Amino acid sequence: MKIALCQIEISESLEKNLESIASALDSVSADFYVFPELALTGYRENLFEIVNSQDYSSGIEILKDYSKKKTFLLGAPYLRDGRLFNSVFLFSEGDCRVVAEKSALFPTLDDVAGFSPGRERDPFVVGSYSFYAFVCFELRSPELIRSFALQGADVLVLIAQWPEARKDHWETLLSARAIENQTVVLGVNAVGKAFGNPLCGLSRAISCDGSLIGGLDKDPGIITLEIPSFETSLPYPRRVVFQGIPKLLPLNKLLPILERRRMHGERIVFTNGCFDILHAGHVDYLEKARALGDLLVVGLNSDLSVRKIKGNDRPINPQEHRAKVLTSLSCVDYVVMFDEETPEDLIKKIKPDVLVKGADWEEDKIVGASFVKSYGGEVVQIPFLYDTSTTKIIMKFKGS
Repeated sequence: MKIALCQIEISESLEKNLESIASALDSVSADFYVFPELALTGYRENLFEIVNSQDYSSGIEILKDYSKKKTFLLGAPYLRDGRLFNSVFLFSEGDCRVVAEKSALFPTLDDVAGFSPGRERDPFVVGSYSFYAFVCFELRSPELIRSFALQGADVLVLIAQWPEARKDHWETLLSARAIENQTVVLGVNAVGKAFGNPLCGLSRAISCDGSLIGGLDKDPGIITLEIPSFETSLPYPRRVVFQGIPKLLPLNKLLPILERRRMHGERIVFTNGCFDILHAGHVDYLEKARALGDLLVVGLNSDLSVRKIKGNDRPINPQEHRAKVLTSLSCVDYVVMFDEETPEDLIKKIKPDVLVKGADWEEDKIVGASFVKSYGGEVVQIPFLYDTSTTKIIMKFKGS
């Protein structure tokens, strides 16, 4: 399979970017073409206005027309439900679809451009190969990329606007992601500038063993290369180790861990509840809470706390059982118990960046909301999609 890595210079002119993309598609013959992050627009402060413009819509239609004969991948902003996402589009057979949305946003760049963290991530097949796409700063998230490999990706595709100042990281991390996942990695970068920051180019393809299949320098250019066969046996088996990291921690052990993670710029999300009989509504809620930051801390009402709130016939499941189930969820990073009726003291000690409760709570009734907002934190209310609750489950059993 012949793939073209198209390292173009991205400008603030939609027309010029379209010309660069069209020129690359016309200049070489390949089975699949890959362009950089935000190849259509570049980073701009008025992206909402641009995406809503007729020029942008016309540009997408022009690219769809090209895709009647060419299959290609490129980055462009996408507006969904009133929010803007730094997205990856697959153009093929006269149409296009979003196959990835950037989830790990780069501070002072993606936020300035108005992007929200995305969750869309769909594998796609070109020829006989399965691909997963990810975007720029996500190269620094090995757990995310490993999940793509474990879902059967033959090729991992990174599109980026990676800065000249960290070009050594670009080369090192691309090789690391290929070696640790034993998967071909394509890294397609832009040249030019992103909000005034020079970009390094250096687009490349890395083999499963970390060797360079082919690459470009810092100037605009295109390289075509063949993806190596996957029929040969790998030098060693890929191991997926179950770590079993302790998640249920007392507060005095949890706080130093949170402080160290905060020093690395991680956003701490906090929520709380009894989680007496864990159900689908709980899991959906916790998954959405985890997506709001880099780690999720769940404050779990102890048996004593539950009895204070709900009476002596609750909880149904003792605290040890409830904690065991919660800590088994991949979306939960830490669980800490509290005996009080409310988690107010816990919130004041943890100082989360994001405080989460259900949408059935009014903000002025959410314990800790005013405190979290006092230092610039966020309060997020998540709607429940499942019409179920622990109380309803108990009543159903009593009725039967």
